Amino acid sequence: MGQLISVGIAKRQVALATDFDELKDLRDKAEVLRLYAKKAGEGLKQQNLCAEIKIRAERRCGELLPDQIKRGGDRISRPRLANLTLKDLGLSKYQSHCWQSIAKIPDDIFEAHIAKVKTKNRELTTASLLRIAKEQRRKDKDLRKATIPDDLPPMTERFELIHGKFQEVDLEPASIDIIITDPPYNKKHVSLYKDLAVFASDVLKPGGSLLVMSGLYYLPEILALMVPHINYHWTLNYFTPGSTLQLWQRKVMSCWKPVIWFVKGKYGGGWIKDVCKSNGPDKGHHKMGQSESGMADLIEKFTYPGQTICDPLCGAGTVGVVALKMNRHFIGIDVDKQAIETAKIRFLEVGGYEEKPMPKSKEAI
Repeated sequence: MGQLISVGIAKRQVALATDFDELKDLRDKAEVLRLYAKKAGEGLKQQNLCAEIKIRAERRCGELLPDQIKRGGDRISRPRLANLTLKDLGLSKYQSHCWQSIAKIPDDIFEAHIAKVKTKNRELTTASLLRIAKEQRRKDKDLRKATIPDDLPPMTERFELIHGKFQEVDLEPASIDIIITDPPYNKKHVSLYKDLAVFASDVLKPGGSLLVMSGLYYLPEILALMVPHINYHWTLNYFTPGSTLQLWQRKVMSCWKPVIWFVKGKYGGGWIKDVCKSNGPDKGHHKMGQSESGMADLIEKFTYPGQTICDPLCGAGTVGVVALKMNRHFIGIDVDKQAIETAKIRFLEVGGYEEKPMPKSKEAI
């Protein structure tokens, strides 16, 4: 059995391989040899030699897979029909996930794990590397959440406030990482939700999210208006302890509201816990204001420092206040000129600046 396989030669073959089918074939042969060695009673050392080649081939396959199964893009240089599916490659979704996860483990961590397993005479498995990959993703996410970009501009250069209707505002297409907004919940404004879906499908980056609060009463109508224009992903529970709304028509006492989560295209982010908590509404700046605590929970879950958040119905700017405090960029839009002015004052206060408030006007443009 010891003559059947040379790890050194196989490692070089894997490292240099660019043909997916060749790599997959090598991986399958190594797995057959590993199973044969185990059944024949060969020692763990011999089994691990075969397992190492199998795992290295899987890792290399995972590196090649994104280019193998690309969709869309430039149809001139890469026609849609040229794109392969997992079925064409003879892979399951789970295999694809596993191999691409292993491929993302840093080289030094990957090599150190293999060396450690062999030194301690333990069984070398794909499962052990998947656990490492999962832990590495968690560490990378925590690091990214805690890292402020070196090129992050001063706070006063990280926000833009626009007075007008968001339907008429000309933002750069595919320029926004996420939209977080809280429209009015009454029947009169239900049509706004369709406009928000159309707006988001234009300005969000591919894979970007639209998080839109809504009341529960008109939820079926709202979903029907939005889903033709942007992909429904999930509904989050925005929990408001101590704040109970009595819906007499339905005989319900509600202490939460839905945050409907839509995605432009396919979601490619991390795992999200679907409950957000608010310490209670803040009506001190706007009659429909939400709490900073609730917005902070959403922003922390869905974004990273340096990303751009847009609120096309920003009111007095609570989303923006939290975004700036958390080192994000912010674009706010509202038809109420006084609300825009209030938001600007709040943003400047966050940065330690002062500006005298403009006189209140009864006119809401």
